[in-house]
Amino acid sequence: MSESIGQAIASLTHAIQDNPVLSASDALQIATLIPTLHQSIAPDSVAGSDPRSAAQQDPRFALALASSAEAAAHEALRTQTLATHLVESTAAHTLTSDELKAVRSRTVDFTREAHRTGQRPTFRNSTDLLASWLHLENFDAKRRIASAHHVFAQFDYQHQQFPAQFPLMAQRFQDTSRPPAEALSAARRLSSLEPQRGEFDAPTISTIRTEDGELLESLVDLEMDEPDTATRRKGINGIFKTAREQQSEEEPEAQEGVFRKGKRHGLVVYEIALRPLRSELFESALAQSDNPRSQAGQAAREAFSEDAGQDASSSSGHPDFVTDEEAASSEAAEPAPITPAARRLNALMLLLGANAKSIKRLLDRRQAQAPGSDPPPSEGEDPDFPVIAPQVVVMLTLEELEGRAKTHGVTAHGFSLSPTDLRQALAKAKIIPMVLGGKGEILDIGRSQRKHPRYMRLGISVRDRGCIVPGCTMDPERCNIHHIKFWSEGGVTAVYWSAMLCDTHHHDVHAGLIRVIPDSGVPKVILPRFMDPTQTPVRNRYNLMQAA
Repeated sequence: MSESIGQAIASLTHAIQDNPVLSASDALQIATLIPTLHQSIAPDSVAGSDPRSAAQQDPRFALALASSAEAAAHEALRTQTLATHLVESTAAHTLTSDELKAVRSRTVDFTREAHRTGQRPTFRNSTDLLASWLHLENFDAKRRIASAHHVFAQFDYQHQQFPAQFPLMAQRFQDTSRPPAEALSAARRLSSLEPQRGEFDAPTISTIRTEDGELLESLVDLEMDEPDTATRRKGINGIFKTAREQQSEEEPEAQEGVFRKGKRHGLVVYEIALRPLRSELFESALAQSDNPRSQAGQAAREAFSEDAGQDASSSSGHPDFVTDEEAASSEAAEPAPITPAARRLNALMLLLGANAKSIKRLLDRRQAQAPGSDPPPSEGEDPDFPVIAPQVVVMLTLEELEGRAKTHGVTAHGFSLSPTDLRQALAKAKIIPMVLGGKGEILDIGRSQRKHPRYMRLGISVRDRGCIVPGCTMDPERCNIHHIKFWSEGGVTAVYWSAMLCDTHHHDVHAGLIRVIPDSGVPKVILPRFMDPTQTPVRNRYNLMQAA
């Protein structure tokens, strides 16, 4: 060690020992120094050269460095989780825009009180702030907040602080002689077994017990004392496996749902888990639809057509840019045999599209009723059942349409199509052609009243494919159509002057936190200055990813 570096380290060590409680400025200076120290230990190497010093060629140095790096990683995780806890405990998301700019530019005056907004804050909560500030996925930000709840403190809806959810794991996490990641992992697994807390319920500490009445966290804590890593992992996994099996028997609704399992052999795979009563309803619907003596059962035994369930008036054959020969070639010459599994799927797909015209007539009659009238529903009608109208939207470029591209179109929810899928969709589907320019802007789809009509919303959805704010993952079905120039200020209802925004970002625009501008027919957003000092118009790319 050189004399100057050794003296500097010794001086810094003495200063820290003499001042165990650091000021905000001193703590941040030390935190800023840590990455620089790591970079000095492992400098970037140049391709084709060997920049290793004599020390880096010594195996003893390698082992000593590995130990130090491991200890540094453990402390980094503790500091990261503490910082997350402090972000939430101090309600950092309520800081004003000026304060956020000062923090980003490192010009904060810590000698005065922080300024908080008295209006709607820039971020809804600590999760949104972390995701935006650290450029994290929302899932990662939620995970960090949950980790802080596990081992530091929890908060209720009024921001009142409660003890950590898992006290024993919190003790292990703070113990500098033990790796914190193991305690945090166990806390997360324990949390997955805990019942969901209501929005207005007070936070509680660990509650899950075994069949013998022992607290599950206590069993895990005892098992974590096992010195052998493999034996310890096996014992902990066994405890959680037993607990999950017990919970599955006691609370089957906790495992209920529809799960997308990804793509397999060109098919999108879903898994459905139902409680017995719902399963009976599901089986009854399948059995009735699959009855060979019924019309539905006969239809389920035929090859499923995408326009099944529509009457003749709802289909106009194929588009005029598809020839009769091309339409005929899209038909499968020899359809695959209809297996029992395929029959059940056909029955479900027919059920999704069935009675759409009857539902529309029912809704039209209801809207046409005189105000105040409430005639009883006719036999067989239930005017209060929820209605959805599934639709398939396929987006493709001119090159894809003409077969000059390697891709073959993508659906509104990101499913890539095969050449056969695209050919059959073009030949059979009810297609709404939309002309797109080179930058993806819709050139002409018309304009109307203040509320965007359905065809215009479809066009905007095709162009924006969801909320246009970068990083937002909201589906287009759950977004609003925003007038870029506010309607109250003389804005018009036109595709060029409209943008798709989720509820949260729509409120942010009207609150002045985010600006939306038109750019050659394509709307873009300008984020707050503390998020983007350059104030560059940007657009969400997440929804443009062609991934299932």
